[in-house]
Amino acid sequence: MVAKKYQDYTAAALQPFAEQLQADYYDTTEMLCIKIRKQAEKIKNIEKSATQLQYVLQCERIVDDIDKHIRERKRTYMPYISTLSEKVKDNHNCTNCSGNCKINHDVHVLELSVTNEELKKVMSRLHMITLPLYSETIFPDEYRLLRSNMALLETSVTELFFLENNYLIPKIIEAQKKINAGNK
Repeated sequence: MVAKKYQDYTAAALQPFAEQLQADYYDTTEMLCIKIRKQAEKIKNIEKSATQLQYVLQCERIVDDIDKHIRERKRTYMPYISTLSEKVKDNHNCTNCSGNCKINHDVHVLELSVTNEELKKVMSRLHMITLPLYSETIFPDEYRLLRSNMALLETSVTELFFLENNYLIPKIIEAQKKINAGNK
């Protein structure tokens, strides 16, 4: 089943792939961030111990960082992919542009790769603050729910990295080559 899913990604054109990526990962990750923030607020309203709140505060910082990256992808890369897909469909040739084509194609792939590296550092922080599953401390259900949601967030972002690095970026580069832009 998983192999079939990835096979579908390979065959998908850039625009439909990006739209599916947004629906399955960008939008759902954004919604998960909202859910985690609400759970963190709930814990902060019932918890008064500074030590126990450290986990919650770290989770909030990580969620803010991840959410910032997801929103940036939706704001910057999705419109670029749409424009790039249109240029491919119209058989645009960037070597014939007389200055009207103001899209800096190379920068988009580079920035996406850079932001993935930044997000990997955020994920590393997430690994370091993970609330222990088994310890002598008994954590209230609110903490376990937060931990569970953080684990879901980690899975979602990890899959997103895989899909962006192995499918999205190569599809963008392929589209750029079709219109003689960037990565020459």
